[in-house]
Amino acid sequence: MNSDSYISVKKAAEFKGMTQRRIRQLCEKGAFVGAVKNGSRWTIPISADPKFTGVRWPADLSREVDLTDVPARKQEEAVRRLGLIKEFEKFSAAHVHSGGTRSDAQGLFVSGNEGVSVRSLQRWIRRYKDEGLAGLIDTRGGGKFVSQVISQEAFEYFKSMYLTPQQRSVRTCWQNICYINKTEDRGWNIPGLKCMYRYIKDRIPQAAQVLHREGVAAYEAKYAPYIQIDPRSIQPGQIWVGDHHQFNCWVRYRNKWVRPWITQWNDMGSRAAVGWYISAAPNQLTIMQAMKRGVEKYGPPESVKIDNGRDYDSEMFTGTTKVKRRLKVQVDERAVAGIYAMMDVGVSFSIPYHPQSKPVERWFDTLDRQFTKTFDTYCGKDSKRKPEDLNEYLQKKSSIKNAHTLESFAELANEYIIKVYNNNSHQGNGMEGRSPNEVMASRTSRRVLANGVVELLLRGWSGELKVGKNGVRFKGVYYGQYNIDLLAYQGRKVRLAYDPDDLREVQVYDSTAMRLITTAEQNQFVRYGDPVSDEALRQAMKDKSRVAKAMKAQRDISLVDGMDLTTLTLKAMADAAKDAPEADNQQVSLRPVSTPFDGQVAEHKRRHIQRQIKKAVGAENTPVVDLDLDLSLLDTGEGDIGGSVDCGFDFTRLGNESPNKKGVSLKLFEQ
Repeated sequence: MNSDSYISVKKAAEFKGMTQRRIRQLCEKGAFVGAVKNGSRWTIPISADPKFTGVRWPADLSREVDLTDVPARKQEEAVRRLGLIKEFEKFSAAHVHSGGTRSDAQGLFVSGNEGVSVRSLQRWIRRYKDEGLAGLIDTRGGGKFVSQVISQEAFEYFKSMYLTPQQRSVRTCWQNICYINKTEDRGWNIPGLKCMYRYIKDRIPQAAQVLHREGVAAYEAKYAPYIQIDPRSIQPGQIWVGDHHQFNCWVRYRNKWVRPWITQWNDMGSRAAVGWYISAAPNQLTIMQAMKRGVEKYGPPESVKIDNGRDYDSEMFTGTTKVKRRLKVQVDERAVAGIYAMMDVGVSFSIPYHPQSKPVERWFDTLDRQFTKTFDTYCGKDSKRKPEDLNEYLQKKSSIKNAHTLESFAELANEYIIKVYNNNSHQGNGMEGRSPNEVMASRTSRRVLANGVVELLLRGWSGELKVGKNGVRFKGVYYGQYNIDLLAYQGRKVRLAYDPDDLREVQVYDSTAMRLITTAEQNQFVRYGDPVSDEALRQAMKDKSRVAKAMKAQRDISLVDGMDLTTLTLKAMADAAKDAPEADNQQVSLRPVSTPFDGQVAEHKRRHIQRQIKKAVGAENTPVVDLDLDLSLLDTGEGDIGGSVDCGFDFTRLGNESPNKKGVSLKLFEQ
């Protein structure tokens, strides 16, 4: 007797949903054809009733098995096989009732169903009995259930080890769960290593792998969704986007091979390259030069979108530091010396490592594809795209001789940007086949700065510096040790404007109002242990005395001599306690742009000429007498001081009857 063809009373009761006593009663009544009693035990052939095969209806199976992770075609095939098993069991029961055998029924059944063999039918029945509907799924090419490939608990253990910043290998995590399963007798289903590689590729999303293994920054850059901005909502010239980019090619600079950098400003609305500067290394000053070129040609934008890098978001440009922004400190843009704030330009910062938040990244790809790849020294974006013979090519004398210098490379880049890129049609959103220059030309208004202000704004700027006893310290050098105007600001904060190519002197500005205070020269240091000449010592003492005298002159004691200051103070305090008048709510137009330097251009020029006159006559440290003279009339325009000026003074009043003008001298400076 084949044990696989018979079941016990207990099993039959489970299939029929009856008690064992009721099954025995039905066996005694002959309800189950072929049932045999051996002693006190009954054995029942599975052909006696279709339910004894363990076949369940699809409606019942849908509540027990989840087929969502199995391809649809394999789901349909499994259900078809289940239908064939159900039909066979009915056919087999009827055939056995007629006196036939189950084996004969299998042969007769498959003969009437093309494409089904006896061996396949037997395998399906056996697998269905052991595994249910999951056993009927074709596992070739994948499509197994989770529990068949790997136990869910084992897979959770694997993920807890694999999805970590330590980036453990698949082999290590797989070996770990195999060891746990072996030593703790968990009874997990664990596939082989090769199958595990395929399984995690299908079951663990790539985005989840990057997030847990590489970090949030990598996830944001590669997989995180981002807000898509409609370029048509941005007016040409309204928003500029800036960044640095290193060219993927080599040029000669100071007898060495270097990869040049471009500091770039692009207009977000028109895609136009508005300002750029090519150098061997980017810094704050290259940004300044690129910004200056753009502002001179197109006027300042309403806002800029910049990188969180060290240069672009420096205090020189934004007027505040990275630490202050992280702490969300509220900063008055007009009260700081950031170049953007002084031009009334708003600032927003790109998310680090998120190229979608900064569209200029796409421009760099275009630059690389259309321009940089044309050079023989192209090195590719990474080592995989680097030409194999590049190193050998760079060592050749002919390559060095014929190589582009940084200057010639910059000229070609300028020609490409001006004549090619800005004049070529674009197919992006809002461009409608127009070139960047055409879109930029369509704007109806532009912001402007007062004449001469650009030159004053776009210089090198320091952060806030405190004035001390010996002046102000900048880049390790002290300025204005005996400068009376500067020392009047002791203990207060100032900012310096400077020429990076000439740091012998700096211009000092009030940190808040950005008002010019003075021009300060470098302090003169005395080497320790070296003898000091009498002349130098006397000059130092004279300068020190002059400063002390100027500080004392700040108070005129005669003005309050004999005054009752207590009564005066009480009256003043009482008067100040009165209600203040209402503030004037007059609306102020933002165009043209107002900056702290409006009206100071002439003052800078006047002070420059005044200093030249004082140096020319050897009276650098002599105060100027208050004469109503327009010193700009003495400027010949060639850097020399000459000519004559009408002082508006009647010399005839100096004599009684016969004035002698030849004996009169006009003193411009006090002795």
